[in-house]
Amino acid sequence: MTGASGFIGRNVLLALPQDWEVTAVYHQSENFDDFITANGLNQVTPVRADLTASDGTERFSANSKPYDACLYLAANGDPAVSVTQPAFDLQANCLAVVRLLEQSEFDRFVYFSSGAVYDGLRGDVDPSSRVAPRLPYAISKLAAERYLSHFVKQGRIGQSTSVRFFGAYGPHEPARKIYSRLVKRFGIEGNPEFTIRGDGSNLIDAMYVDDAVAAILPLLDSSEWPSVMDLACGRPVSLSELVRVAATAFGLDPEITFEGEVPEYIEFRSADRTFADLANFDPQTGLTEGLHKLREFLVGKNV
Repeated sequence: MTGASGFIGRNVLLALPQDWEVTAVYHQSENFDDFITANGLNQVTPVRADLTASDGTERFSANSKPYDACLYLAANGDPAVSVTQPAFDLQANCLAVVRLLEQSEFDRFVYFSSGAVYDGLRGDVDPSSRVAPRLPYAISKLAAERYLSHFVKQGRIGQSTSVRFFGAYGPHEPARKIYSRLVKRFGIEGNPEFTIRGDGSNLIDAMYVDDAVAAILPLLDSSEWPSVMDLACGRPVSLSELVRVAATAFGLDPEITFEGEVPEYIEFRSADRTFADLANFDPQTGLTEGLHKLREFLVGKNV
């Protein structure tokens, strides 16, 4: 697993079967080893590595046989950064994938792409939609998807799936994420004031992280999946509506203000039912329940 110390990575590690031998690749986290130890993840071997460096995979790429599977989560975690630092974004989202696959082989490769590849489209989208993103983050994610086809042809990957993920929220997510900010403001501080960047009409379709993990595990354990598919909650709401629902969940009447602009304007929603139909997948955690679960976690962490 790459990006193992991140939000999704930590939650997946907590759910993996005990008999899996896991190499957990991370880069910058200072407390990841402590997280592994504190949670008794004895089957997990943490490896610090910079995947963008030419020698970044030396510590785990010398296997005599391919890894059974790779869950590729490493990425630039903030699409807005890609606007001001496109070279950094390209390295983090694309070059790192290429470097890894130049040095390592995998029977199964699950690449977490992003719904952002549909940047610029409106309404219903799916993997058959013609995409031409302009946001650097979306461009680099799409380029990485395309490189996987090359490495399958070269035999370094047996079978790959690019998952165009529409997002998740929950424990271990970065404090800058809107769900954590909403819970902190409304559920912990009891403050009804919240500022939305942009006009609030941007769509968001994130699922609670437990549902995301429930979707990821079968992706790793089987190769019976298409090469590209969406993974979305299927219940998109505007940012303004999200703020109103969050405030109501904690018994407040929100006082919303708007400022500035957003680099990523989302007017599309996934209409791809591939994973939902094949895996009989339907997110189980409603928004209000998920926000309260996140509050419990944040309070427990004294945030």
